[in-house]
Amino acid sequence: MQTATQYLAGTESAVRHLFTGIDIYLKLIRIATTPVFATSEPHGPAQDAEYEVWQIENRESLEAARQAEKKFIAEYSALDALCGAILQIADKTLSLYGKDASIPLEWQDVVKPGKKGTAKYWRGRLVREVPLGLVIHAARNQHAHFDDPKPHTLTIRVFGFLATAHGYPTSAPDRMYDLANLSLTSFASNVTGLMKWRTYDQFENDMRALLEI
Repeated sequence: MQTATQYLAGTESAVRHLFTGIDIYLKLIRIATTPVFATSEPHGPAQDAEYEVWQIENRESLEAARQAEKKFIAEYSALDALCGAILQIADKTLSLYGKDASIPLEWQDVVKPGKKGTAKYWRGRLVREVPLGLVIHAARNQHAHFDDPKPHTLTIRVFGFLATAHGYPTSAPDRMYDLANLSLTSFASNVTGLMKWRTYDQFENDMRALLEI
């Protein structure tokens, strides 16, 4: 059987291609969020007049942003598919080469040791109070089974933290990670963004840390 290092090397070209594709889609949203109107005028007629002039001067850029936004929305499922594929590779790597960790008492009802258990995912830096490995596993499961009306208990628990342990000055769930947000099917793009997985180097650094190699 391959070692963890060999497995990462063997999948590197595929993962790099996936990140290249992801960046192509993300460039659309970068275009869609520019230009930005800024003014020192308070709300009122003066600001309205300034904004009208700004719109005229930036007509072409604003139209390009609108078109890019339409394209991004149309391709969002494709973006999720690429991000989901990266989660699948990461999850399989941890499944094959991860080692069981000691699980805190409050998680022992959903994180189990053993060959088919999930204790091997309890490792890595914290992402909204959840170890990175467990976030990978839950996000992979949600993406692969987004049409399942009853998500796994572990998936629900992890996404509960992602939605609420946001540190914002509000107790409302972050809808980008809220399983109750039915406007989203897969959360793969949102979660990989939260994990800061937008380049191969970011992915590799985390995977090596998770696998201790």
